[in-house]
Amino acid sequence: MPHSRPIRLPAADFDLTPLPLSQTKPVEAIRVHSVQFPAISFRLNPDHRFSHPDAPGGLLYMGEDLETCLWECFGDAILDKGSKITRVLWQSRMVSRITFASPPRICDLTSLSVRRTLGIDLSAMKHTELDVPQAWGLAIQNHPDKVDGLRYFSRFTGNPCVALFERPGLASQLRETPVSLLAELDTADNFLDANSIALV
Repeated sequence: MPHSRPIRLPAADFDLTPLPLSQTKPVEAIRVHSVQFPAISFRLNPDHRFSHPDAPGGLLYMGEDLETCLWECFGDAILDKGSKITRVLWQSRMVSRITFASPPRICDLTSLSVRRTLGIDLSAMKHTELDVPQAWGLAIQNHPDKVDGLRYFSRFTGNPCVALFERPGLASQLRETPVSLLAELDTADNFLDANSIALV
């Protein structure tokens, strides 16, 4: 008989537990996004880790390094198709830098002490059934402390990422600076070469 560990979901009184705020103050992040949309675009997508369908607003996902952004965008396609990405998809993406006028208030789920306080383990954050991490995302987004977002580990690289919540006035605190089309970026070519990824 297969063994399994408990699935930890937010407690019924989760909103009574103060959300610990990150001591890490992000001032810049990287975003890989479609050329059809601005980098600062809050959206709800049921395939995204914390985007619960009942969320009161969209989310903006970013990475703290380009390699992690690329894995987050293309990781499933790479692993599912034998290290292949469609050329059309690759050419439709660009890299932008997001800077913060003032540091956002972040609940840092990369911190063991924060996860212990909130009763979360890493398996809940990376659970393949998205209703588990989405339940945590919704609980944090709806918490009365009204944090601006959360920080979490990429399931591909283990490096930190940030998901910001669509809060009134938050977008005006962000600035996007286009860096390059992905297909024209040397470091993106290096990513393809280093991981033996073919464009098809």
